[in-house]
Amino acid sequence: MHSRLAIDYGAATVRAVLVAPSGTTTLTLDGTGEMSTAAHISDSGIVTGAAAWRQAAADPDGLVVSPLRAGTGQVSAGGQQVEVVDLVAATLRQVAAEAQRMAGEPVDDVRLVVPAGWGPRRRTWMRHAARGAGLAVSRLVEAPVAAIARLDTRTTAERLSPAEGPALVIDVGAGCEVTVVQRDPAGAEVVSTLADPDAGGDRLDAALVKTLTATDLHDIPAGQRWAMLTNIRAARHALSEQVAITMPMPDGQPPMVVNTQQVAEVARPVFERAGELAAQALDAADLTLDQVSGVHLIGAATVTPGARDMIAAKLGTVPVPVEPADATAVLGAADADTTATTPVEESLPLPPVRRLITLALPGVASLALFASYIFFSDDYRLGFHNTTVPLANWGVPAVAATLAMICLLQAAALFAALLDHNTPTPTEEPTGRISGGITIALLGGLATATMYAITAGLYFNQAIPRLAQGIVLTVLPIAVLAAAVAVLAWRRGVTPIGGWDGFLTFPASSMIVAVAGIVAVNLWYTVAWPWYFAGWANGIGLAGGLLIGVAAACTLVRHPGARLALTVPIGFFTVIISRTGPAPLAVIWALAVACWWGVHAWALLRLPPIKR
Repeated sequence: MHSRLAIDYGAATVRAVLVAPSGTTTLTLDGTGEMSTAAHISDSGIVTGAAAWRQAAADPDGLVVSPLRAGTGQVSAGGQQVEVVDLVAATLRQVAAEAQRMAGEPVDDVRLVVPAGWGPRRRTWMRHAARGAGLAVSRLVEAPVAAIARLDTRTTAERLSPAEGPALVIDVGAGCEVTVVQRDPAGAEVVSTLADPDAGGDRLDAALVKTLTATDLHDIPAGQRWAMLTNIRAARHALSEQVAITMPMPDGQPPMVVNTQQVAEVARPVFERAGELAAQALDAADLTLDQVSGVHLIGAATVTPGARDMIAAKLGTVPVPVEPADATAVLGAADADTTATTPVEESLPLPPVRRLITLALPGVASLALFASYIFFSDDYRLGFHNTTVPLANWGVPAVAATLAMICLLQAAALFAALLDHNTPTPTEEPTGRISGGITIALLGGLATATMYAITAGLYFNQAIPRLAQGIVLTVLPIAVLAAAVAVLAWRRGVTPIGGWDGFLTFPASSMIVAVAGIVAVNLWYTVAWPWYFAGWANGIGLAGGLLIGVAAACTLVRHPGARLALTVPIGFFTVIISRTGPAPLAVIWALAVACWWGVHAWALLRLPPIKR
């Protein structure tokens, strides 16, 4: 029997269960059976779980309390725009590492618990987050279906026949989701589902904190907030068996006495709303309470004193709790072989059309620049200073080749997606696929540089090896450092903050200014200007040299002030050497591009490797 891993990544916490030949084990995460899904973002990377809350004490702006509540796009934290999928992957990466440690090997059967109300797009997004964490997802299991599977498994173990027909599952965790599930011998499926993120534990915890401390939850220092929430949840659990308890307070504050009456008063609106949702879900399925085989209550918040009675007040019947309430879904996903699942491994999505246009811009600029090189060096059209201009002027096609290399490297994530779409059952980790995409881009960039050299040599009847030497060697440092990024991505298994698409995006300002600069220098260097335009021509050449200095500064630094400061020394030299033609300027800009890739390789090297 191979090991099997089930993960329930929720809005507030993540739980995981490992099924191995030796038995079923709840993974220890952050020292307990659950881990906060909060993440903290800083220049040094992403920190998750309890460590994220501790780091938030010094830098509260970098804390994302609930990535799932932030949507599926980007979130702004710590002065950065970060993909939410990367925050989820960072937490799941810790789960994967602990599961591998417990199993003694990577787990290749992973089941993810998802809400019943999620559509295909959200499910695919969650699967990609898992793949970003190096998890080979085999199934997505809907939480209420997993709970029913858990209930049926326990019923069968007690030598009773599992019930058939519709069942109502009320899941009160961080929020509330109520689902009508139809079950039969072939499995189970969702008939109707309703959800309210404000009818669960998050709202209850915030209200309890306000009642007990007279302080809003968000006004509590971030470094103390997770400890407070942990104590509140432990108190609610303990109060299910005791009338009153003494609850410890964070940061050395005196303990506080909490009783069931206090909690029940605060919790009443939350659970009454859950009862209303349950009644509405039955109506949506065209069913009545008499037509369902059972009403089952799951979720971490359901241990709150009086929860069942408050729900019954609105629903008309008392729901039956399924133990353990906080882990029913993940246990059901782990040990139910008949659980209804969604298909495994959809391909990576292709980028939207507007992103394809952005990717194509440097490619179009490359072709246009190479065409201008051919046009302005043609003595049958405009004339030039001497007959060796096409050979001496190799800097223009070198810049064109650099732009082509940038274009292809920016599209590495697209190439990886295309590889996925052409592989029926992809098994590689995301970092392996992005390495393949970068390799394809590098080969295409070097081939384009070689093609430019051959085309120019044949057109002008010049020595092809000499042209190739200048053009190909200019882009070679870029290729070497980009190859280092591909190797680091593959060997270390890391995904940068913001995802690979953002990580590979080159500064557009650098490309635009570099094209303008090299065109200006080329105009001065190749065109036989009339004597009355000589002053203007010289000014155009000097301006072109300065623009190359600006382009190099835009490549090396991001802050506008730093770019201005760096332009002064670089621009001083590029203006002087602009008198020698485009070739040395092309080399300077290409070296700046290579440095940009070197910085990115160093950034990957600083990220902690993922254990395989």
